[in-house]
Amino acid sequence: MTHKKSFFPWWIFIVCCFISMIGFGLLVNTIGLFFGPISQEFNVGRANVALMTTFQNAAAAIALLFAGKIMEKVNLRWLLTACFVLIAVSMLSLTFANSLVHFYLAWTIIGICQPIAITLSIPVLLSKWFNQKLGTVMGISLGLSALGGTIFNPIIAEVIKQFGWRGGFVGEALLIGLILVPLAISIKPEPTMQYPAYGKAMQSSKKVALTGLSLKQALKMPVFYAVAFAMLALQFVSGSVQHISGHITNIGISPIAAATVVSGVMIGAAIGKISIGYFLDKFNAKLVLAVYSLFGVIGWGGQAMLRESNLLILAAVILGLGQGVCLVALPYLIRQIFGEKDYSNILSVVNMIGAFAMSASVYLIGLFFDQTGSYDLGWMINVSAFVLSFIVIMITLGKKESVNSDLEIVE
Repeated sequence: MTHKKSFFPWWIFIVCCFISMIGFGLLVNTIGLFFGPISQEFNVGRANVALMTTFQNAAAAIALLFAGKIMEKVNLRWLLTACFVLIAVSMLSLTFANSLVHFYLAWTIIGICQPIAITLSIPVLLSKWFNQKLGTVMGISLGLSALGGTIFNPIIAEVIKQFGWRGGFVGEALLIGLILVPLAISIKPEPTMQYPAYGKAMQSSKKVALTGLSLKQALKMPVFYAVAFAMLALQFVSGSVQHISGHITNIGISPIAAATVVSGVMIGAAIGKISIGYFLDKFNAKLVLAVYSLFGVIGWGGQAMLRESNLLILAAVILGLGQGVCLVALPYLIRQIFGEKDYSNILSVVNMIGAFAMSASVYLIGLFFDQTGSYDLGWMINVSAFVLSFIVIMITLGKKESVNSDLEIVE
């Protein structure tokens, strides 16, 4: 019995690692591999094919309005299981697609399921099961999304080469159905007396710090809008990553080097997500945010100004480090600032804003390129996004600390 008590939070952590590595790794990081083969078979432009990701992100953004409340009311074990089954079936159905409408419908369904199954499940589960080391476990699990992309990109690319894009979707559906569905069934939604959470709960002199704030209360606090703005700005940056390979080839560097630059982003993102979570547990949040925001500024500035392949790879790794602010630090800060009481609802609203920004980003960065013949404008917007989001969060965190010093921002 003692073994079960000590181990189950770590089993939840392992499940979250697989959700991140396979869920994000496949749905986000490999979709670009399908654009070319599908556009060739259906004799349409890649923009028309890529529109399925716009439908996916728009559906995810709308679903995030309701995802938090649904996760509060429905058993997470069966909710996650149902979502992964729907994602796998939708993916498998694409092997029979004979029109782009089928892709749009399937990816809309995937987008509806994605917030619950992937985007929110990891921070929500970990925040329930870890009272201590939350930043570390959240950083490691979310960091594996980039590792998943690094692992699955060459695998899915080879499957598509050998069996076509339909075979690629079969492979992805099998990975989700045979691994993530059983793992979802294995979880316990919340700690119990028999299976307690890891670490002692945070203590405070005020009851509000123990129970947290409701979404209604959070909406009255300036820091909520600061975090929401930061999520909007930095998810815009995240969406623009899909254009990096196009930028590299556009400035006259080989496609092989472009692929290496993209791998540099993924490696940097993996390191950034894991390390920022650890440092958030150990050091002042403002200092950590300053350092990792600086990584984003340097990395994207380097992409705009540099033209030598090795330096571009280095800049890619550095900007990847900055990705940890959006994907780890902001969910972590939301939990620390507003508590656990309404965490899933608050996080879902903030993520909804970010999802709309990401959905728009892919199109707008492409539009900037069409108008200027360069991605440099988009990259400088990314630099500005890191600077502005950091400034806004720093200002409002200071106000929040002075108004309610009993709610700790960092442990």
